[in-house]
Amino acid sequence: MKKLICRGIYGWLLALMLAMPLTSHALGCWNGSNSSGNVTSTFNLPGNLFVSANAPAGTIIWQSSLQNLSLYCSQSIGENVYFWVNPKRVALAPGLQIGIIFNGQTYTQSSGAIDTGIYVPRGGSVNRVLQYSIVLLKTTGAPSSGTSSVNQYSVFQLDGIGGINAAPGINFNQLINGSVTFTPGGTCDLSANGQYTVNLPTVASGQFASVGSALSRYAFTITAANCSTGVRTATFRFSGTADSNNPVLFANTGGSAQGVAINFGSSADGANIGANNTNNTRVVNVQSQMAQLGVFAEYMRTANVVAGSLQTAITIDMLYQ
Repeated sequence: MKKLICRGIYGWLLALMLAMPLTSHALGCWNGSNSSGNVTSTFNLPGNLFVSANAPAGTIIWQSSLQNLSLYCSQSIGENVYFWVNPKRVALAPGLQIGIIFNGQTYTQSSGAIDTGIYVPRGGSVNRVLQYSIVLLKTTGAPSSGTSSVNQYSVFQLDGIGGINAAPGINFNQLINGSVTFTPGGTCDLSANGQYTVNLPTVASGQFASVGSALSRYAFTITAANCSTGVRTATFRFSGTADSNNPVLFANTGGSAQGVAINFGSSADGANIGANNTNNTRVVNVQSQMAQLGVFAEYMRTANVVAGSLQTAITIDMLYQ
């Protein structure tokens, strides 16, 4: 008799647990200041997005500017918020896959749960700003011609460590729209053999008014010429050693000065080109078999200035599509 009673109680508890809503402990994240915010945001791809058939697999074809997403997240049991790239597990286009850059690292669907570092306490909520960039990466099998449309494609979903929650209306999804055009590819010749030396003038340490102040901006042009007839765009991607005080700036790696770094950017919009892989690509249309990108370099104070020399190196990677 005791065994029957125990089994009956166990069966009742199991039935009660199964009857509980599966979303009772679900993590929710909205774009905004509270749970009435949006659960989607759509980024429109640029109109000049071309993919070269001969680009190596793994190449970042396109990278968005740094996105700043205002989030409100709530949770009943307490856990971290994670990116889940390509949550619907749908192919983007032939020869392409979606990804994100977060904290300087590239992640794709195969990365699984990617910790944002945002913790939502038990029974609580938080407001945070999440920064990331969207990227398209080349894979194998890209055609040499044609266009693929991208419509409301989910780049990632914000969710818990347990996986994708299918309940609608509570988990933020980053979407993209646009089209991708495939080309046979080709090459261009980078002017000055790709070696540019910029000599900024000498300045006095006392001329820097405060942290973030800049001096001696120097503008110049990087040119890709003699482009193959099939090349439609030239992508300039920049990298280098990030300054420890301000990682967007390029660090002084070969000089004795302290508290100063190099601010590098594009002349057309005045925007920074980040040494830490943020906003570090520029795409230029090829016209008359030539693509030109105007850039600038300048000193920028990052801390207390100690006089001395400054030297840094910025690497340019080119992609012709």
